[in-house]
Amino acid sequence: MNHTVWRWAGLVLAVGAVALAPVVLPSYYQYLACLVMINVIMALGLNVLTGNSGQISLCHSSFMAIGAYLFTILSNTLHWNLGWCALIAILGAALGGWVVGYPARRLAGIYLALATLAFLALTQTAIEEFPDLTGGIRGLKLENASWFGVSARDPHLMFYIVAMSCAVCWYSVHCLMNFPLGRAFDAIRTSPQAAMAFGVPVARTKLVAFTLSATCAGWAGVLFAWVVGFIDPVEFGVGSSLKYITFIVVGGTGSILGSWLGAVSLTLLPELLRGVKEYSDLVYALMLLGSLMFMPRGLAGWVKGLLSQLRTRGQP
Repeated sequence: MNHTVWRWAGLVLAVGAVALAPVVLPSYYQYLACLVMINVIMALGLNVLTGNSGQISLCHSSFMAIGAYLFTILSNTLHWNLGWCALIAILGAALGGWVVGYPARRLAGIYLALATLAFLALTQTAIEEFPDLTGGIRGLKLENASWFGVSARDPHLMFYIVAMSCAVCWYSVHCLMNFPLGRAFDAIRTSPQAAMAFGVPVARTKLVAFTLSATCAGWAGVLFAWVVGFIDPVEFGVGSSLKYITFIVVGGTGSILGSWLGAVSLTLLPELLRGVKEYSDLVYALMLLGSLMFMPRGLAGWVKGLLSQLRTRGQP
């Protein structure tokens, strides 16, 4: 009973904090909070693929690019309602995940990594080779639009929609992990042969994991294009894909809490390192190495271990 009360109390406090944040926070911190929540969505989706089903992807920034570019192009050229633009862009990213996941069903390890890296290179080439549509290396700006009479660039509107998207994504992944499909993901990660022996359709389950993960990435891409208002190929290169992998490694693979902790800590890290910007890459690398050496289960494992120790000490 006490546990349920504390859970509801935490939920009420979280909703209240989100509701008041745009009123209290300056515009820059609202923008930073939006980026944090977008990265949480990316980390949640990637953790479903890598942390839970055991498949590596070096092209997740490509799925994000598909969502961002489709959303921006549809909004700028066809001037459709932003909701429809976002839906089509997310479905386009999901289709991209299916296209990559279908041949990747039979691949693993380094071969899967190379296949996804090839898709990333293909996506980057397509963006740069069609500058009339994508803006090429110059980038593409999202033109002003309205959402039911409210300016789409209104920071309050952006904050609330990003927060709602993050909450829906988190809840969906949480429910998924408690469904038979989520348990099938874990079984495939542990042992594909054993999972197949228990009747799990391994190839089909891998394809579903890729598609769902790409959907989250496309969703994050739509929000990123909307919040930032400008996109270019540099934002969706191999460096970005490696950054998202770092999120789940530092936070904790296969953990929803780890997705949050990794995305929040590593998104805010550049802000904390402004005074030593020239050493930021070194600090980033040391943090990754330290996590691998001293926290193999990531920040989530460290937090859970700490809470377990505190509960043990509190018992008579």
